[in-house]
Amino acid sequence: MTELAPLLDLADLAIARCDGVVPAESRRDMARVVRRARRKLGYLGDVLVVAFAGGTGSGKSSLINSVIGESIVQTGVIRPTTNEASAVVPVEGLGGYDRLLSDLDIAVRFESAAVRSTILVDLPDFDSTAQAHRHVVEAVLPLVDAVVWVFDPEKYADQIIHKEFLSALVPYERQFVFALNQTDRLGDAAPTVVDDLERLLRADGFQAPEVVATVGCGSEPEISELLDSLDARLDTKRTAISKLATDLSVAANDGWIAARASLSDDADISRRDEAGLLAATFVLLGVEAIEVLTRTEEN
Repeated sequence: MTELAPLLDLADLAIARCDGVVPAESRRDMARVVRRARRKLGYLGDVLVVAFAGGTGSGKSSLINSVIGESIVQTGVIRPTTNEASAVVPVEGLGGYDRLLSDLDIAVRFESAAVRSTILVDLPDFDSTAQAHRHVVEAVLPLVDAVVWVFDPEKYADQIIHKEFLSALVPYERQFVFALNQTDRLGDAAPTVVDDLERLLRADGFQAPEVVATVGCGSEPEISELLDSLDARLDTKRTAISKLATDLSVAANDGWIAARASLSDDADISRRDEAGLLAATFVLLGVEAIEVLTRTEEN
């Protein structure tokens, strides 16, 4: 948290310097990122919010139920909570995390003794014919600390997830775990399909995507690889700091582009000076955000 505070102060300075230089919408987007980060500071080290995202029939809900060892998240294509995200929270944690869950706009909540410092979020199917589902996914994804992307053997190569979602989220690779679910349907071909999914993810731009094989439902679920990966990759505080620093790094890059775009040959000297100062501020923010990321990964 001590590393993020000066980073957020620098982001506030960049926002202040946006006035009159970049479009108001760009300034609002940057301010929204910083507000989210400041609100999350109070929970750093306390809880990690992990979303399960995937397409229709991928088995997200069944996988969550297998992870916690009890069937409390409703499964099936048609569910009472179909239009909403739902969350599994630590027992007696509803009150303590009420503000955090409200920020995520998650009203459907279940308690489980199987989660202690983690909140598991079950997102609607993002490829559903109902646009409301996709809107919920797009609204919640930027707010969580980590994502388990769940694929099924039939649609793992679907361009909707690769081109419309994942390719734009490459900077967040540290926060992602990829699960090929229902591998019991593949038999001996499972390792080949896992390799093919890794190939597709590298084509999306991910440097070293880790794909784990899972079976989320049935009498003998198999989630050991997923649990090991979550254990190894998603340390509560480190992952949360990495997510917030990545948010600021991405915002800094977007801000620099907006500042440069505001320059024109006929701009007066004072306007060019303001745009140049703003661009330099965003460069500094981006550099310092990457430094925080690097130190966080090394610790």
